[in-house]
Amino acid sequence: MDPTKLSRQERAAALASLIFLKQKKDGTVKARTCADGRKQRETTAEEEAASPTVSVESIFISCAIQASEGRCVSIIDLPGAFLHADCPDHVIMRFHGRLAELMVLIAPQVYRKYITTDAKGEPILFVKLQKALYGMLKSALLFYKKLLTDLVAKGFTVNPYDPCVVTKMIRGKQMTICWHVDDLKLSHRRKAEVRKIEHWLRSIYGNISVSHGDKHTYLGMDLDYSEKGKCHITMPGYTREVIDGFPEVITGSAATPAADHLFQTREDGCKLPEEQASAFHRTTAQMLFLSGRARRDIQTAVAFLTTRVKSPDEDDWGKLKRVLRYLNGMTELGLCLSAKDVGLVRWYVDASYATHEDCKGHTGAMMTLGQGAAISMSRKQKTNARSSTEAELIGVYDALPSILHTRYFLEALGYNIKQNIIYQDNKSSITLEKNGRTSSSKRTKHIKIRYFFFKDMIAQKEVEVQHCPTQEMWSDILTKPKQGKDFIMMRSKLLGCEANEAAPGDAPTQIRTDKTSVTRRGDTLLSPRGCVGPEVHTVSKKVPKLHMEGSVRVTKPGGRKLVEPGRRFFVTQQRATAVCE
Repeated sequence: MDPTKLSRQERAAALASLIFLKQKKDGTVKARTCADGRKQRETTAEEEAASPTVSVESIFISCAIQASEGRCVSIIDLPGAFLHADCPDHVIMRFHGRLAELMVLIAPQVYRKYITTDAKGEPILFVKLQKALYGMLKSALLFYKKLLTDLVAKGFTVNPYDPCVVTKMIRGKQMTICWHVDDLKLSHRRKAEVRKIEHWLRSIYGNISVSHGDKHTYLGMDLDYSEKGKCHITMPGYTREVIDGFPEVITGSAATPAADHLFQTREDGCKLPEEQASAFHRTTAQMLFLSGRARRDIQTAVAFLTTRVKSPDEDDWGKLKRVLRYLNGMTELGLCLSAKDVGLVRWYVDASYATHEDCKGHTGAMMTLGQGAAISMSRKQKTNARSSTEAELIGVYDALPSILHTRYFLEALGYNIKQNIIYQDNKSSITLEKNGRTSSSKRTKHIKIRYFFFKDMIAQKEVEVQHCPTQEMWSDILTKPKQGKDFIMMRSKLLGCEANEAAPGDAPTQIRTDKTSVTRRGDTLLSPRGCVGPEVHTVSKKVPKLHMEGSVRVTKPGGRKLVEPGRRFFVTQQRATAVCE
Protein backbone atom coordinates (compact mmCIF):
# COMPACT_ATOMS: atom_id res chain seq x y z
CA MET A 1 0.00 0.00 0.00
CA ASP A 2 1.09 3.57 -0.62
CA PRO A 3 2.37 4.72 2.80
CA THR A 4 1.52 8.35 2.01
CA LYS A 5 -2.17 7.49 1.84
CA LEU A 6 -2.30 5.80 5.24
CA SER A 7 -3.58 7.71 8.23
CA ARG A 8 -1.74 7.79 11.52
CA GLN A 9 -4.38 5.47 13.02
CA GLU A 10 -3.93 2.95 10.19
CA ARG A 11 -0.16 2.98 10.63
CA ALA A 12 -0.52 2.44 14.36
CA ALA A 13 -3.05 -0.40 13.89
CA ALA A 14 -0.90 -2.21 11.29
CA LEU A 15 0.05 -5.74 12.38
CA ALA A 16 3.73 -6.58 12.61
CA SER A 17 4.98 -9.47 10.47
CA LEU A 18 6.79 -12.41 12.07
CA ILE A 19 8.74 -15.32 10.63
CA PHE A 20 9.38 -18.62 12.40
CA LEU A 21 11.83 -21.39 11.51
CA LYS A 22 11.30 -24.98 12.63
CA GLN A 23 13.34 -28.09 11.94
CA LYS A 24 11.10 -31.06 11.16
CA LYS A 25 11.72 -34.71 12.04
CA ASP A 26 13.20 -35.44 8.60
CA GLY A 27 15.78 -32.67 9.05
CA THR A 28 14.21 -30.16 6.69
CA VAL A 29 13.64 -26.58 7.85
CA LYS A 30 10.15 -25.13 7.63
CA ALA A 31 9.63 -21.35 7.53
CA ARG A 32 6.32 -19.67 8.25
CA THR A 33 5.49 -15.99 7.92
CA CYS A 34 2.56 -14.84 10.01
CA ALA A 35 1.00 -11.73 11.44
CA ASP A 36 1.25 -10.58 15.03
CA GLY A 37 -2.47 -10.37 15.77
CA ARG A 38 -2.25 -9.21 19.38
CA LYS A 39 -3.43 -5.73 18.45
CA GLN A 40 -6.68 -7.21 17.16
CA ARG A 41 -7.66 -8.35 20.65
CA GLU A 42 -8.59 -4.76 21.48
CA THR A 43 -11.17 -4.55 18.68
CA THR A 44 -12.27 -8.17 18.19
CA ALA A 45 -14.63 -9.96 20.57
CA GLU A 46 -13.62 -13.47 21.57
CA GLU A 47 -16.80 -15.05 20.19
CA GLU A 48 -16.09 -13.45 16.81
CA ALA A 49 -12.69 -15.13 16.52
CA ALA A 50 -13.09 -18.51 18.22
CA SER A 51 -12.93 -21.44 15.82
CA PRO A 52 -14.20 -24.91 16.76
CA THR A 53 -11.94 -27.98 16.63
CA VAL A 54 -12.83 -31.64 16.87
CA SER A 55 -13.14 -32.86 20.46
CA VAL A 56 -10.79 -35.52 21.81
CA GLU A 57 -13.81 -37.67 22.68
CA SER A 58 -15.00 -37.61 19.06
CA ILE A 59 -11.55 -38.68 17.86
CA PHE A 60 -11.39 -41.71 20.15
CA ILE A 61 -14.97 -42.77 19.49
CA SER A 62 -14.33 -42.57 15.76
CA CYS A 63 -11.09 -44.58 16.15
CA ALA A 64 -12.96 -47.40 17.92
CA ILE A 65 -15.71 -47.43 15.28
CA GLN A 66 -13.27 -47.29 12.37
CA ALA A 67 -11.32 -50.25 13.75
CA SER A 68 -14.40 -52.37 14.49
CA GLU A 69 -15.90 -51.73 11.03
CA GLY A 70 -12.61 -52.29 9.24
CA ARG A 71 -12.64 -48.89 7.56
CA CYS A 72 -9.89 -47.48 5.39
CA VAL A 73 -8.40 -44.50 7.22
CA SER A 74 -6.55 -41.60 5.66
CA ILE A 75 -4.90 -38.61 7.34
CA ILE A 76 -4.70 -35.39 5.33
CA ASP A 77 -2.78 -32.19 6.00
CA LEU A 78 -3.75 -29.07 4.07
CA PRO A 79 -0.56 -26.98 3.73
CA GLY A 80 -1.08 -23.23 3.82
CA ALA A 81 -4.69 -23.89 4.70
CA PHE A 82 -5.57 -20.41 5.97
CA LEU A 83 -4.42 -18.82 2.72
CA HIS A 84 -7.34 -20.49 0.94
CA ALA A 85 -9.79 -18.34 2.93
CA ASP A 86 -10.44 -14.74 1.91
CA CYS A 87 -10.00 -11.93 4.42
CA PRO A 88 -13.18 -9.81 4.40
CA ASP A 89 -11.84 -7.15 6.80
CA HIS A 90 -9.53 -4.23 6.12
CA VAL A 91 -6.30 -5.50 7.70
CA ILE A 92 -2.90 -3.87 7.14
CA MET A 93 0.37 -5.63 7.95
CA ARG A 94 3.83 -4.09 8.24
CA PHE A 95 7.07 -5.68 7.01
CA HIS A 96 10.04 -4.18 8.78
CA GLY A 97 13.77 -4.28 8.17
CA ARG A 98 15.16 -7.40 6.51
CA LEU A 99 11.67 -8.81 5.85
CA ALA A 100 10.77 -5.71 3.82
CA GLU A 101 13.98 -6.11 1.80
CA LEU A 102 13.17 -9.77 1.13
CA MET A 103 9.75 -8.83 -0.24
CA VAL A 104 11.41 -6.42 -2.67
CA LEU A 105 13.88 -9.10 -3.75
CA ILE A 106 11.01 -11.52 -4.44
CA ALA A 107 8.96 -9.07 -6.55
CA PRO A 108 10.80 -5.76 -7.07
CA GLN A 109 8.36 -4.53 -9.72
CA VAL A 110 5.47 -4.87 -7.26
CA TYR A 111 6.87 -3.72 -3.90
CA ARG A 112 9.84 -1.39 -4.51
CA LYS A 113 7.76 1.74 -5.07
CA TYR A 114 5.93 1.25 -1.75
CA ILE A 115 9.06 1.00 0.42
CA THR A 116 9.51 3.74 3.01
CA THR A 117 11.69 4.14 6.09
CA ASP A 118 11.16 4.72 9.79
CA ALA A 119 12.88 7.24 12.05
CA LYS A 120 15.95 5.01 12.27
CA GLY A 121 16.22 4.59 8.52
CA GLU A 122 14.96 0.98 8.54
CA PRO A 123 12.90 -0.03 5.47
CA ILE A 124 9.14 -0.50 5.99
CA LEU A 125 6.55 -2.00 3.68
CA PHE A 126 2.79 -1.76 4.34
CA VAL A 127 0.52 -4.35 2.66
CA LYS A 128 -3.20 -5.08 2.77
CA LEU A 129 -4.05 -8.72 3.53
CA GLN A 130 -6.38 -10.35 1.04
CA LYS A 131 -6.15 -13.82 2.60
CA ALA A 132 -6.50 -15.16 6.15
CA LEU A 133 -2.86 -15.15 7.20
CA TYR A 134 -1.65 -17.15 10.19
CA GLY A 135 -1.60 -14.98 13.30
CA MET A 136 -4.79 -13.05 12.60
CA LEU A 137 -7.39 -13.69 15.26
CA LYS A 138 -10.08 -14.58 12.73
CA SER A 139 -7.93 -16.72 10.40
CA ALA A 140 -8.84 -20.08 11.95
CA LEU A 141 -12.56 -19.23 11.92
CA LEU A 142 -12.43 -17.99 8.33
CA PHE A 143 -10.77 -21.22 7.19
CA TYR A 144 -13.22 -23.33 9.20
CA LYS A 145 -16.14 -21.65 7.42
CA LYS A 146 -14.43 -22.16 4.05
CA LEU A 147 -13.79 -25.88 4.64
CA LEU A 148 -17.26 -26.47 6.11
CA THR A 149 -18.90 -24.75 3.14
CA ASP A 150 -16.97 -26.96 0.73
CA LEU A 151 -17.89 -30.16 2.63
CA VAL A 152 -21.58 -29.28 2.89
CA ALA A 153 -21.65 -28.47 -0.83
CA LYS A 154 -20.19 -31.94 -1.42
CA GLY A 155 -23.17 -33.50 0.39
CA PHE A 156 -21.78 -34.01 3.89
CA THR A 157 -23.94 -33.47 6.99
CA VAL A 158 -22.56 -31.72 10.08
CA ASN A 159 -22.87 -33.56 13.38
CA PRO A 160 -24.84 -31.16 15.64
CA TYR A 161 -22.89 -32.36 18.69
CA ASP A 162 -19.46 -31.75 17.16
CA PRO A 163 -19.20 -29.08 14.45
CA CYS A 164 -15.91 -30.57 13.22
CA VAL A 165 -17.38 -33.98 12.36
CA VAL A 166 -19.29 -34.55 9.12
CA THR A 167 -20.75 -37.71 7.60
CA LYS A 168 -22.11 -38.86 4.26
CA MET A 169 -23.57 -42.16 3.09
CA ILE A 170 -21.69 -43.42 0.03
CA ARG A 171 -22.72 -46.74 -1.54
CA GLY A 172 -24.56 -47.76 1.60
CA LYS A 173 -21.59 -47.13 3.91
CA GLN A 174 -20.82 -44.10 6.01
CA MET A 175 -17.90 -41.81 5.32
CA THR A 176 -16.75 -39.79 8.32
CA ILE A 177 -14.46 -36.76 8.29
CA CYS A 178 -13.24 -35.04 11.44
CA TRP A 179 -10.71 -32.26 11.53
CA HIS A 180 -8.60 -30.12 13.81
CA VAL A 181 -7.87 -26.86 11.98
CA ASP A 182 -6.10 -28.17 8.84
CA ASP A 183 -5.54 -31.81 9.88
CA LEU A 184 -8.29 -34.12 8.56
CA LYS A 185 -9.07 -37.77 9.29
CA LEU A 186 -11.18 -39.59 6.68
CA SER A 187 -12.62 -43.09 6.91
CA HIS A 188 -14.81 -45.35 4.77
CA ARG A 189 -15.13 -49.08 4.17
CA ARG A 190 -14.11 -48.66 0.51
CA LYS A 191 -10.59 -47.46 -0.20
CA ALA A 192 -11.66 -46.11 -3.59
CA GLU A 193 -14.17 -43.75 -1.99
CA VAL A 194 -11.50 -42.35 0.33
CA ARG A 195 -9.24 -41.76 -2.66
CA LYS A 196 -12.02 -39.87 -4.45
CA ILE A 197 -12.40 -37.46 -1.53
CA GLU A 198 -8.62 -37.02 -1.44
CA HIS A 199 -8.66 -36.14 -5.14
CA TRP A 200 -11.52 -33.70 -4.59
CA LEU A 201 -9.68 -31.95 -1.73
CA ARG A 202 -6.54 -31.79 -3.86
CA SER A 203 -8.47 -30.02 -6.61
CA ILE A 204 -9.48 -27.29 -4.13
CA TYR A 205 -6.53 -26.98 -1.76
CA GLY A 206 -3.63 -27.91 -4.00
CA ASN A 207 -0.77 -30.23 -3.07
CA ILE A 208 -2.15 -31.83 0.08
CA SER A 209 -0.14 -34.21 2.27
CA VAL A 210 -1.77 -37.65 2.65
CA SER A 211 -0.98 -40.61 4.93
CA HIS A 212 -2.21 -44.05 3.82
CA GLY A 213 -2.02 -47.50 5.38
CA ASP A 214 -2.66 -48.90 8.85
CA LYS A 215 -0.29 -46.61 10.77
CA HIS A 216 -0.71 -42.85 11.04
CA THR A 217 0.34 -39.89 13.14
CA TYR A 218 -2.54 -37.59 14.01
CA LEU A 219 -2.45 -34.64 16.42
CA GLY A 220 0.68 -35.97 18.12
CA MET A 221 -0.72 -39.50 18.51
CA ASP A 222 0.42 -42.66 16.74
CA LEU A 223 -2.62 -44.56 15.45
CA ASP A 224 -2.12 -48.21 14.54
CA TYR A 225 -4.96 -50.17 12.90
CA SER A 226 -2.77 -53.20 12.04
CA GLU A 227 -4.58 -55.54 14.44
CA LYS A 228 -8.00 -56.44 13.10
CA GLY A 229 -10.84 -54.72 14.92
CA LYS A 230 -8.56 -52.67 17.17
CA CYS A 231 -6.88 -49.28 17.17
CA HIS A 232 -3.70 -48.88 19.21
CA ILE A 233 -2.96 -45.31 20.28
CA THR A 234 0.49 -44.50 21.63
CA MET A 235 2.58 -41.38 22.23
CA PRO A 236 6.11 -42.64 22.98
CA GLY A 237 7.84 -39.69 21.31
CA TYR A 238 5.89 -37.08 23.25
CA THR A 239 6.31 -39.07 26.48
CA ARG A 240 10.07 -39.10 25.99
CA GLU A 241 10.06 -35.35 25.27
CA VAL A 242 8.25 -34.68 28.56
CA ILE A 243 10.74 -36.80 30.50
CA ASP A 244 13.82 -35.39 28.78
CA GLY A 245 12.52 -31.82 29.09
CA PHE A 246 12.24 -32.08 32.88
CA PRO A 247 14.99 -30.09 34.65
CA GLU A 248 16.13 -33.14 36.64
CA VAL A 249 17.37 -36.39 35.10
CA ILE A 250 14.75 -39.09 35.55
CA THR A 251 16.25 -42.53 36.17
CA GLY A 252 14.69 -45.81 37.15
CA SER A 253 11.00 -46.58 37.16
CA ALA A 254 7.99 -46.74 39.46
CA ALA A 255 5.36 -49.46 39.65
CA THR A 256 2.45 -47.00 39.78
CA PRO A 257 2.00 -43.29 38.99
CA ALA A 258 1.29 -42.31 42.60
CA ALA A 259 1.66 -43.54 46.15
CA ASP A 260 -1.23 -43.88 48.58
CA HIS A 261 -0.48 -40.44 50.08
CA LEU A 262 -1.10 -38.65 46.75
CA PHE A 263 -3.89 -36.39 48.07
CA GLN A 264 -2.15 -35.52 51.34
CA THR A 265 -0.65 -32.03 51.64
CA ARG A 266 1.18 -30.04 54.31
CA GLU A 267 0.36 -26.43 55.14
CA ASP A 268 3.96 -25.84 56.27
CA GLY A 269 5.47 -27.47 53.17
CA CYS A 270 8.51 -25.73 51.67
CA LYS A 271 7.35 -23.84 48.59
CA LEU A 272 9.29 -24.20 45.34
CA PRO A 273 11.33 -21.26 44.02
CA GLU A 274 9.86 -19.41 41.05
CA GLU A 275 11.95 -21.13 38.36
CA GLN A 276 11.24 -24.60 39.76
CA ALA A 277 7.54 -23.79 40.18
CA SER A 278 7.42 -22.73 36.53
CA ALA A 279 8.96 -26.07 35.52
CA PHE A 280 6.39 -27.86 37.69
CA HIS A 281 3.56 -25.98 35.97
CA ARG A 282 4.94 -26.68 32.48
CA THR A 283 5.49 -30.41 33.05
CA THR A 284 2.09 -30.82 34.69
CA ALA A 285 0.44 -29.17 31.68
CA GLN A 286 2.34 -31.50 29.34
CA MET A 287 1.21 -34.55 31.31
CA LEU A 288 -2.37 -33.23 31.32
CA PHE A 289 -2.24 -33.30 27.52
CA LEU A 290 -0.80 -36.83 27.60
CA SER A 291 -3.23 -38.17 30.22
CA GLY A 292 -6.26 -37.07 28.21
CA ARG A 293 -5.11 -39.13 25.23
CA ALA A 294 -2.92 -42.23 25.22
CA ARG A 295 -1.96 -42.44 28.92
CA ARG A 296 -5.18 -42.43 30.88
CA ASP A 297 -3.44 -44.46 33.60
CA ILE A 298 -1.86 -41.25 34.98
CA GLN A 299 -5.08 -39.23 35.02
CA THR A 300 -5.65 -39.48 38.78
CA ALA A 301 -2.15 -38.29 39.66
CA VAL A 302 -2.26 -35.50 37.07
CA ALA A 303 -5.72 -34.39 38.26
CA PHE A 304 -4.26 -33.80 41.72
CA LEU A 305 -1.11 -32.09 40.41
CA THR A 306 -3.21 -29.61 38.44
CA THR A 307 -4.71 -28.40 41.73
CA ARG A 308 -1.20 -27.59 43.00
CA VAL A 309 0.28 -25.55 40.13
CA LYS A 310 -0.45 -22.18 41.76
CA SER A 311 1.70 -22.84 44.81
CA PRO A 312 3.58 -26.18 44.58
CA ASP A 313 5.86 -27.38 47.35
CA GLU A 314 8.64 -29.96 47.60
CA ASP A 315 6.15 -32.76 48.27
CA ASP A 316 4.37 -31.93 45.01
CA TRP A 317 7.72 -31.96 43.21
CA GLY A 318 8.34 -35.48 44.48
CA LYS A 319 4.88 -36.61 43.37
CA LEU A 320 5.54 -35.17 39.92
CA LYS A 321 8.82 -37.06 39.69
CA ARG A 322 7.04 -40.27 40.68
CA VAL A 323 4.72 -39.94 37.66
CA LEU A 324 7.71 -39.31 35.41
CA ARG A 325 9.51 -42.40 36.74
CA TYR A 326 6.39 -44.44 36.03
CA LEU A 327 6.28 -43.11 32.46
CA ASN A 328 10.02 -43.69 32.09
CA GLY A 329 9.53 -47.39 32.73
CA MET A 330 6.71 -47.80 30.18
CA THR A 331 7.01 -45.13 27.49
CA GLU A 332 5.59 -47.48 24.82
CA LEU A 333 2.38 -48.27 26.70
CA GLY A 334 -0.77 -46.86 25.17
CA LEU A 335 -4.49 -47.13 24.65
CA CYS A 336 -6.18 -49.95 22.72
CA LEU A 337 -9.75 -49.32 21.53
CA SER A 338 -12.34 -51.55 19.93
CA ALA A 339 -16.12 -51.46 19.63
CA LYS A 340 -17.92 -54.77 19.94
CA ASP A 341 -21.36 -53.17 19.78
CA VAL A 342 -21.70 -49.43 19.18
CA GLY A 343 -25.33 -49.63 20.32
CA LEU A 344 -24.22 -50.70 23.82
CA VAL A 345 -22.57 -47.82 25.68
CA ARG A 346 -21.23 -48.67 29.12
CA TRP A 347 -20.18 -46.08 31.69
CA TYR A 348 -18.42 -46.86 34.97
CA VAL A 349 -18.85 -43.97 37.42
CA ASP A 350 -17.31 -43.95 40.87
CA ALA A 351 -16.39 -41.44 43.54
CA SER A 352 -14.14 -41.40 46.59
CA TYR A 353 -15.45 -39.67 49.71
CA ALA A 354 -13.53 -36.83 51.48
CA THR A 355 -10.34 -37.70 49.64
CA HIS A 356 -8.77 -34.25 49.43
CA GLU A 357 -7.42 -32.21 52.33
CA ASP A 358 -10.45 -29.90 52.19
CA CYS A 359 -12.64 -33.02 52.54
CA LYS A 360 -13.97 -32.81 49.00
CA GLY A 361 -14.40 -36.02 47.05
CA HIS A 362 -12.99 -37.14 43.72
CA THR A 363 -14.96 -38.32 40.68
CA GLY A 364 -13.79 -40.95 38.23
CA ALA A 365 -15.65 -42.10 35.13
CA MET A 366 -14.88 -44.08 31.99
CA MET A 367 -16.85 -45.11 28.91
CA THR A 368 -16.16 -48.17 26.81
CA LEU A 369 -17.71 -49.55 23.64
CA GLY A 370 -15.95 -52.88 24.06
CA GLN A 371 -12.27 -52.63 24.91
CA GLY A 372 -10.43 -49.67 26.39
CA ALA A 373 -11.86 -46.37 27.61
CA ALA A 374 -12.82 -44.16 24.69
CA ILE A 375 -13.67 -41.46 27.25
CA SER A 376 -12.44 -41.10 30.82
CA MET A 377 -12.28 -38.37 33.44
CA SER A 378 -10.73 -37.86 36.85
CA ARG A 379 -11.51 -34.62 38.67
CA LYS A 380 -11.88 -33.12 42.11
CA GLN A 381 -15.48 -32.53 43.16
CA LYS A 382 -16.51 -28.90 43.62
CA THR A 383 -19.01 -29.63 46.41
CA ASN A 384 -18.41 -31.16 49.81
CA ALA A 385 -20.44 -34.29 50.50
CA ARG A 386 -21.61 -35.47 53.91
CA SER A 387 -21.46 -39.18 53.06
CA SER A 388 -20.19 -41.62 50.47
CA THR A 389 -23.72 -41.77 49.04
CA GLU A 390 -23.71 -38.03 48.43
CA ALA A 391 -20.22 -38.27 46.91
CA GLU A 392 -21.44 -40.94 44.48
CA LEU A 393 -24.45 -38.80 43.60
CA ILE A 394 -22.27 -35.78 42.94
CA GLY A 395 -19.96 -37.97 40.86
CA VAL A 396 -22.64 -39.24 38.52
CA TYR A 397 -24.04 -35.71 38.24
CA ASP A 398 -20.57 -34.51 37.20
CA ALA A 399 -20.35 -37.23 34.54
CA LEU A 400 -23.92 -36.93 33.25
CA PRO A 401 -23.24 -34.15 30.68
CA SER A 402 -20.61 -36.33 29.00
CA ILE A 403 -22.86 -39.39 29.26
CA LEU A 404 -25.74 -37.65 27.48
CA HIS A 405 -23.51 -35.91 24.95
CA THR A 406 -21.90 -39.22 23.96
CA ARG A 407 -25.31 -40.78 23.34
CA TYR A 408 -26.51 -37.87 21.22
CA PHE A 409 -23.24 -37.78 19.28
CA LEU A 410 -23.46 -41.49 18.41
CA GLU A 411 -27.11 -41.18 17.45
CA ALA A 412 -26.23 -38.26 15.18
CA LEU A 413 -23.68 -40.55 13.53
CA GLY A 414 -26.56 -42.87 12.68
CA TYR A 415 -26.17 -45.57 15.35
CA ASN A 416 -29.10 -46.90 17.33
CA ILE A 417 -28.25 -46.78 21.03
CA LYS A 418 -30.01 -49.78 22.54
CA GLN A 419 -28.58 -49.29 26.02
CA ASN A 420 -26.74 -46.43 27.71
CA ILE A 421 -25.77 -48.07 30.99
CA ILE A 422 -24.25 -46.38 34.02
CA TYR A 423 -22.62 -48.79 36.45
CA GLN A 424 -22.33 -47.78 40.13
CA ASP A 425 -21.29 -49.68 43.21
CA ASN A 426 -23.32 -47.71 45.79
CA LYS A 427 -26.85 -49.05 46.15
CA SER A 428 -28.05 -46.12 48.24
CA SER A 429 -27.18 -43.58 45.56
CA ILE A 430 -28.82 -45.79 42.92
CA THR A 431 -32.02 -45.82 45.01
CA LEU A 432 -32.02 -42.01 45.22
CA GLU A 433 -31.42 -41.68 41.49
CA LYS A 434 -34.23 -44.05 40.59
CA ASN A 435 -36.85 -43.00 43.13
CA GLY A 436 -36.20 -39.27 43.56
CA ARG A 437 -38.62 -37.73 46.09
CA THR A 438 -39.76 -41.14 47.33
CA SER A 439 -36.33 -41.93 48.76
CA SER A 440 -35.55 -38.34 49.75
CA SER A 441 -35.31 -37.10 53.31
CA LYS A 442 -34.15 -34.04 55.21
CA ARG A 443 -30.60 -35.36 54.99
CA THR A 444 -30.60 -35.28 51.16
CA LYS A 445 -32.82 -32.28 50.29
CA HIS A 446 -29.81 -29.99 49.78
CA ILE A 447 -28.72 -32.02 46.73
CA LYS A 448 -32.17 -32.79 45.36
CA ILE A 449 -31.52 -31.02 42.03
CA ARG A 450 -28.95 -33.70 41.26
CA TYR A 451 -31.02 -36.79 41.84
CA PHE A 452 -34.20 -35.23 40.42
CA PHE A 453 -32.38 -34.42 37.19
CA PHE A 454 -30.97 -37.92 37.06
CA LYS A 455 -34.41 -39.42 37.75
CA ASP A 456 -35.82 -37.46 34.79
CA MET A 457 -33.11 -38.89 32.51
CA ILE A 458 -33.95 -42.41 33.68
CA ALA A 459 -37.67 -41.80 33.15
CA GLN A 460 -36.98 -40.54 29.61
CA LYS A 461 -34.85 -43.68 29.01
CA GLU A 462 -31.83 -41.59 28.13
CA VAL A 463 -29.80 -43.65 30.60
CA GLU A 464 -30.23 -46.65 32.81
CA VAL A 465 -28.35 -47.35 36.02
CA GLN A 466 -27.19 -50.76 37.16
CA HIS A 467 -25.35 -51.98 40.21
CA CYS A 468 -21.78 -53.12 39.78
CA PRO A 469 -19.70 -54.97 42.41
CA THR A 470 -16.91 -52.84 43.84
CA GLN A 471 -14.24 -55.25 42.62
CA GLU A 472 -15.50 -54.74 39.05
CA MET A 473 -15.78 -50.95 39.26
CA TRP A 474 -12.98 -50.22 36.78
CA SER A 475 -13.20 -46.45 37.20
CA ASP A 476 -12.03 -46.82 40.81
CA ILE A 477 -8.51 -46.28 39.45
CA LEU A 478 -9.61 -42.75 38.50
CA THR A 479 -10.76 -41.82 42.02
CA LYS A 480 -7.75 -42.73 44.12
CA PRO A 481 -4.19 -44.10 43.70
CA LYS A 482 -4.20 -47.88 43.38
CA GLN A 483 -1.32 -50.29 43.95
CA GLY A 484 -0.30 -53.83 43.11
CA LYS A 485 -2.73 -56.26 41.50
CA ASP A 486 -5.66 -53.83 41.70
CA PHE A 487 -3.75 -51.22 39.71
CA ILE A 488 -2.63 -53.70 37.06
CA MET A 489 -6.14 -55.14 36.59
CA MET A 490 -7.89 -51.76 36.48
CA ARG A 491 -5.24 -50.31 34.19
CA SER A 492 -5.84 -53.18 31.78
CA LYS A 493 -9.54 -52.28 31.61
CA LEU A 494 -8.84 -48.56 31.31
CA LEU A 495 -6.22 -48.85 28.56
CA GLY A 496 -7.44 -52.06 26.96
CA CYS A 497 -4.01 -53.68 27.46
CA GLU A 498 -3.16 -57.13 28.72
CA ALA A 499 -3.73 -57.69 32.45
CA ASN A 500 -0.54 -59.75 32.74
CA GLU A 501 1.60 -56.75 31.80
CA ALA A 502 3.12 -56.33 35.22
CA ALA A 503 4.16 -52.97 36.52
CA PRO A 504 7.90 -52.40 36.01
CA GLY A 505 8.66 -52.05 39.70
CA ASP A 506 7.43 -55.61 40.35
CA ALA A 507 10.22 -57.16 38.27
CA PRO A 508 13.75 -58.13 39.34
CA THR A 509 16.55 -55.84 38.21
CA GLN A 510 18.67 -58.47 36.44
CA ILE A 511 18.27 -61.32 33.97
CA ARG A 512 21.05 -63.90 34.10
CA THR A 513 21.83 -66.44 31.40
CA ASP A 514 24.62 -68.95 31.08
CA LYS A 515 26.59 -66.42 28.96
CA THR A 516 25.75 -62.88 30.05
CA SER A 517 24.20 -60.73 32.75
CA VAL A 518 22.34 -57.59 31.67
CA THR A 519 20.46 -54.99 33.70
CA ARG A 520 17.16 -54.00 32.10
CA ARG A 521 15.91 -50.43 32.06
CA GLY A 522 12.31 -50.46 33.22
CA ASP A 523 12.47 -54.22 33.83
CA THR A 524 10.61 -54.78 30.58
CA LEU A 525 11.43 -57.20 27.77
CA LEU A 526 10.23 -56.10 24.33
CA SER A 527 9.95 -57.91 21.04
CA PRO A 528 12.34 -56.82 18.25
CA ARG A 529 9.63 -54.54 16.82
CA GLY A 530 9.70 -52.61 20.08
CA CYS A 531 5.92 -52.33 20.30
CA VAL A 532 3.79 -52.66 23.39
CA GLY A 533 0.72 -54.83 23.35
CA PRO A 534 0.31 -58.58 23.24
CA GLU A 535 4.07 -58.93 22.58
CA VAL A 536 5.22 -57.16 25.74
CA HIS A 537 6.62 -59.51 28.35
CA THR A 538 7.38 -58.37 31.88
CA VAL A 539 8.49 -60.46 34.82
CA SER A 540 6.78 -60.20 38.17
CA LYS A 541 8.00 -61.61 41.46
CA LYS A 542 4.48 -62.95 41.88
CA VAL A 543 4.72 -64.91 38.61
CA PRO A 544 6.99 -67.94 39.17
CA LYS A 545 7.53 -68.75 35.49
CA LEU A 546 6.94 -66.97 32.21
CA HIS A 547 7.46 -68.69 28.87
CA MET A 548 8.49 -66.70 25.79
CA GLU A 549 9.74 -67.53 22.33
CA GLY A 550 11.58 -65.69 19.59
CA SER A 551 14.22 -63.01 19.42
CA VAL A 552 14.07 -60.78 22.49
CA ARG A 553 16.15 -57.69 23.21
CA VAL A 554 16.75 -55.56 26.29
CA THR A 555 15.20 -52.08 26.41
CA LYS A 556 18.43 -50.59 27.72
CA PRO A 557 20.21 -48.61 24.95
CA GLY A 558 22.85 -50.86 23.43
CA GLY A 559 21.54 -53.90 25.21
CA ARG A 560 22.35 -57.32 23.79
CA LYS A 561 19.97 -60.04 22.66
CA LEU A 562 19.50 -62.73 25.27
CA VAL A 563 17.89 -65.30 23.01
CA GLU A 564 18.36 -65.77 19.27
CA PRO A 565 15.45 -66.55 16.91
CA GLY A 566 14.31 -70.13 17.01
CA ARG A 567 15.30 -70.67 20.63
CA ARG A 568 13.14 -70.84 23.72
CA PHE A 569 13.85 -69.59 27.21
CA PHE A 570 12.11 -69.56 30.56
CA VAL A 571 12.12 -66.58 32.89
CA THR A 572 11.85 -67.25 36.60
CA GLN A 573 12.18 -64.81 39.47
CA GLN A 574 15.91 -64.24 38.97
CA ARG A 575 17.09 -66.37 36.04
CA ALA A 576 16.45 -66.78 32.30
CA THR A 577 17.71 -69.98 30.72
CA ALA A 578 18.04 -70.40 26.94
CA VAL A 579 17.08 -73.80 25.60
CA CYS A 580 17.87 -74.87 22.03
CA GLU A 581 14.95 -76.24 20.05
